[in-house]
Amino acid sequence: MSELGAVLTGVGLVQLRTGERLGAADAYGGAMLTVSGLLALLSAQESERGVAWRMADIAAMRALLAAGGVAAPDSATGYTLSELDAAWASLSDALVAHHALVEAAGDAAQDAAICAFYRDSCRRRELKWPM
Repeated sequence: MSELGAVLTGVGLVQLRTGERLGAADAYGGAMLTVSGLLALLSAQESERGVAWRMADIAAMRALLAAGGVAAPDSATGYTLSELDAAWASLSDALVAHHALVEAAGDAAQDAAICAFYRDSCRRRELKWPM
């Protein structure tokens, strides 16, 4: 686990435990602290896997577009989350448009490949509920 992931995990665990205890006297305050603890734990997971799933999705979308004979949008890929998100969004828009054409043409093989990508992408991005 990275240092950021460790910090977020520690913060989340402290907030969860404190929120549970505080909830006995102050339900609203306890709930807010518990929710912020959950968000910290989910953020820790994203900090660990966020770049990897984005890079995998970007490569897969480029391959799907190329297999369909579609030029991928020109998107420079840096390594910050905002740069990866911009590239991901651009490629995602292109893939969704391409998928609509694939469906209209009745190309079952490309449709299945794109649907498989959607499922794989969701699995890569899944965050585990910490409680």
